[in-house]
Amino acid sequence: MSDKQLAKIKEKLASENESDYHIITAHQMMLHDEHMVGAAVEYIKEDKINAEWALRRAVDDIRSVFDSIEDPYLRERKSDVEFVFDRVLRNLLGRMTGPLAPPPDAVVVAYDLSPADTAQLHKAAVSGLITDAGGKTSHTAIIARAHEIPAVVGLEDITEVVETDDLLVIDGATGVVIVNPSAATVAEYRDEQRRQVAQGMHLQTMKDLPARLRDGTDIQLLANIDGPEEIDDAIDYGAVGVGLFRTEYLYMTGDVLPDEEAHYANACRVLEKLKGRPATIRTFDLGADKLAKFVEEADLDEMNPALGLRSVRLCLSDLGKDLFRAQLRGLLRASAHGPIKLMFPMISGVAELRAVKAIVDDVKIELRVGGIDFDEQIKLGIMIEMPSAALTADLLAKECDFFSIGTNDLIQYTMAVDRVNEYVSYLYEPLHPALMRLIAMVVEAAKAAAIPVTVCGEMAGEPMIASVLVGLGIRELSMSAVSIPEVKDAIRQMALEDTERLVSRVRTVSTSAEVRAIVSAYMFAISAPPKKAGA
Repeated sequence: MSDKQLAKIKEKLASENESDYHIITAHQMMLHDEHMVGAAVEYIKEDKINAEWALRRAVDDIRSVFDSIEDPYLRERKSDVEFVFDRVLRNLLGRMTGPLAPPPDAVVVAYDLSPADTAQLHKAAVSGLITDAGGKTSHTAIIARAHEIPAVVGLEDITEVVETDDLLVIDGATGVVIVNPSAATVAEYRDEQRRQVAQGMHLQTMKDLPARLRDGTDIQLLANIDGPEEIDDAIDYGAVGVGLFRTEYLYMTGDVLPDEEAHYANACRVLEKLKGRPATIRTFDLGADKLAKFVEEADLDEMNPALGLRSVRLCLSDLGKDLFRAQLRGLLRASAHGPIKLMFPMISGVAELRAVKAIVDDVKIELRVGGIDFDEQIKLGIMIEMPSAALTADLLAKECDFFSIGTNDLIQYTMAVDRVNEYVSYLYEPLHPALMRLIAMVVEAAKAAAIPVTVCGEMAGEPMIASVLVGLGIRELSMSAVSIPEVKDAIRQMALEDTERLVSRVRTVSTSAEVRAIVSAYMFAISAPPKKAGA
């Protein structure tokens, strides 16, 4: 019964949101996992207990394994096991397991929400979600962001504080929840809400306007996507193409690994939807917190997966090289149908880049011998995500066609900081002087070699930081599609000469706080309404 319920939910999601669809697929797989089902059956046989109690004990065994995992992302996945347990238990007890049906404009308060529930709540027009459990990487948070539902998770005891019919204010941007606010506070947030709605309407009017500085310099704003189904929304937000297409999700769901045909079909769908707009497709970036079944089965037992066999290292290893070749064949074949660029993640230096290019050349030969069409001039680029790559950017620029700076990992590796670790998260600072210097080095190397450079990390989607990136010489920014209108609005208020002066100033200070203060003052100045004559 539980499997049929999830299948019904999945059927509804199939045409709406592929990432939600795959999460529900994962929950279906758990229903058939021997570690849950088989263990529960053994408890029933050996201890002569009922099915409900046996299932609870089996799930507790699994939870204890997750509790021992150091990686925060993986540790949070124990909530998925609980969601599956809760659904089966409700069916065993004969309780209703239908979708949540809150009234419109309600705020849903819960200990936690399953992905199935969260994925359907946006249809009910709820005002927001708040939960005791969860974190930045929890599926509740991820799906809420995807559907633009204000959400604050990980509040620990909010269900004990809030009662039915309480008035709530949720500020998803700052993580603030106010229970039964005063009339003055409500008025303040209503004003802010109206301001945001007006701002949203203003930003939507700029959809078809270019991201052009006041002096006429154009900045290309592209979208980061996980699947072809996201492209329509990206274009609606004003993306001029795809700057980062992550292909990992093809490996992270289902029992069957994607083959050459799957990659070919997927890339062709992207090109079909883009209708001539460019797409940069990144080869699979698996490992660390992005797990595929074949990696899990390898049981690598790495002490620090973030610094281990992941990304392009996995592609070049015996474990991943055949999958890598199959992906390259599919993507190269798709290049015959539209403007594709191939990008390789986590390149540490020239030797690694040459190893990747040798495989690409070998696959090209196979295709030529087989009489299979592909773009002979396809561009090959790399992600600059490690200090070693930034420091040798001048050498790398001679051997590839473009750079894309992945600022999320570049910050993490430069500052030696786990950004989801609450004890050191304050060190995750995009405006650190060290990072400014590394980005400047990459831009200068790209300019000397006459190759383009894009920023595709979270920094690209921050309007304030965009001013620094433009001043450093970046002319292409790739970001989550929802960030494009706000970044475009900020860019259209900037002048190139001013951003270059801004960068000259921030290069004279020593701390992130000083850089942020200077950049904040600049952004306030360009966004402030002009003074009236005589004022």
